[in-house]
Amino acid sequence: MEFLKEIKSSLLIMAGFYIIIGLVMLLAPAFVSNSICYLIGALCLIIGGLAIYTYIQSEVYGPLAMATLILAILFIVLGVFVVMNPEFFASFIPIVTGVILVIDAFSKLESSVRLKKYEYSNWWQVLIAAILVFIFGILLILNPFTSLTILIRVLGVFLMLDGISNIITVFSYNKIEKAIK
Repeated sequence: MEFLKEIKSSLLIMAGFYIIIGLVMLLAPAFVSNSICYLIGALCLIIGGLAIYTYIQSEVYGPLAMATLILAILFIVLGVFVVMNPEFFASFIPIVTGVILVIDAFSKLESSVRLKKYEYSNWWQVLIAAILVFIFGILLILNPFTSLTILIRVLGVFLMLDGISNIITVFSYNKIEKAIK
C-alpha cells in the first residue's frame, strides 16, 4: 500500500507541474520561446568560456589549441547573438523544421510514384501524406514565428492533458486501493 501512496504522490506532483508549465506555454508562448533562447545563449556562453579557459590553461599550442580557441570564440559570439536576439534565433527553429519537412515530402512523393509503378493499391495515401507534409513545411518556412507560437501552445495543451491524465490515474489507484481493502 505504501508503494501506491508513493506512486500517487509522484503522479500528483507531476500533474501539477505539467498543468502549470502547460498553462504557461498556452498563455505565454513568446515568454517560453525567449526563455529557451536565453538558456541556449547562456549554454553557448558557458561552453565558450570553458573552451577559452581550456585554451589558456593548455601548455600545448598548435592546430588543436587554435581550433579550440576559434570554437570558443564562435560559441561566445553565438551566445551573445542569441541572448541579444532571442526572437530571431527562435524563428530559425520552424524554418529548419520546415525545410526538413519539405525534403521529406519530396521523398514521400517519390515513394508514392514508385508504389503506383509497382501497382500498390494504396499509393495515393502516401501521395496525400506527401502533399500535407509539404504544405505544413512551407507554412513553417513562410511564417516561422507564428508557427513556433502555435507549436508551443499545442505542446502546452498536450502537457496539460498529460497532467489531467495523471490525476485520473491517481483516482483509478484510489479505486484499486479501496477494492483491495
